[in-house]
Amino acid sequence: MKTLCLLRHAHSDHATTPDMDDHDRILSARGQREAENVGAFMKEQRILPDAMFCSSSVRTVETARIAFAELFRGGMDSLASRFDRDFYLAPPEVIMDEVREADDRYSHIIVVGHNPGLEDLAEKLARGSDQVIGKFPPSALAVFTCDVDKWQDFSPKKAQLKTVFMP
Repeated sequence: MKTLCLLRHAHSDHATTPDMDDHDRILSARGQREAENVGAFMKEQRILPDAMFCSSSVRTVETARIAFAELFRGGMDSLASRFDRDFYLAPPEVIMDEVREADDRYSHIIVVGHNPGLEDLAEKLARGSDQVIGKFPPSALAVFTCDVDKWQDFSPKKAQLKTVFMP
């Protein structure tokens, strides 16, 4: 059994200077609270990933750091983590390609990223469960399982939506 979590970054501050790159935006105070809340939800529901793929943007890294501080004693250091610009605004196909190439020793991967890619992927995976997710706001989390032994076999047709957290 493989489990895939999709976590959208929490609310961020708008660029504070006209030349600020979108990639460098930080979380707002609201976003920091949202990240704490999603971490608390994950802890309460015992949603414990063993690997993370995360966009390298400041707001996604901050979301993960805050959420996982609630979840693990060692925070993000407790996870096998990959921070990659390829996940920055990645389309669903890119995200799934990366997941399908994951090491099979990991049974539970979380992807921390951005819309529209995460929303599109969550909706595509939910269709396998005959459910609709709809909008995927900041700090939204969707958890899917797939009864496969290898990540390469994880597919929307086999995926089952287990839970959704909407802030």
